[in-house]
Amino acid sequence: MLAGPIVMIGLALAASPGLAETLDRIAVSVGQDVITESQVILDLRVAAFLDQKPVDLSGAAKRKSAERLVDQLLILREAVDSHVTLPSVEATAGLVAPYAAESGYQANLQRYGITERDLGAHLLAGLRTLTFTDLRFRPDVQVSDEDLRSYYDKLPDSAAAPKPSFEDSRDQIEKLLVEQRVIDALDQWLDMARSAVNIRYRDKAFE
Repeated sequence: MLAGPIVMIGLALAASPGLAETLDRIAVSVGQDVITESQVILDLRVAAFLDQKPVDLSGAAKRKSAERLVDQLLILREAVDSHVTLPSVEATAGLVAPYAAESGYQANLQRYGITERDLGAHLLAGLRTLTFTDLRFRPDVQVSDEDLRSYYDKLPDSAAAPKPSFEDSRDQIEKLLVEQRVIDALDQWLDMARSAVNIRYRDKAFE
């Protein structure tokens, strides 16, 4: 019974290109979920706002943005499935506040074609990624004294100043190695998560 209405809608769109263009193009499908081209473009606009750089809407930039949005989606899925508590939307106000306090804030938002809500959502997604990474991977990271010593021994000597002692460098090296291993663990998990779901990028969205 639905075939008739669907055909009529298709004919209407074919006869009205302008109407068809208002429908958001799918950029990438992740299983049953989709990320649209407008979401990708918005992500790039907000990122440019944060970096205070021109908006790059090249195909390569859109592809990189889409990959980042895919990773965020996979992280949110895993957080729900594993009952990991991530920051709620209530955290958004605090994330936006430092930017809102800057001179010309509203004009800057308009210049990049985004809203405060867009900015808040972008910042919240980043915070959720960091929180998930810390809660999921950091507790399992271990760094031995041998790891610390090996890293220290590979540090180059500086002609400008003597290399600090191992004990003076220990805490800083440990923090660095932990961060590296947490990131490595996240990357490995994302590789597995991507391979476990059907991800399809639509070429036309990245032209």
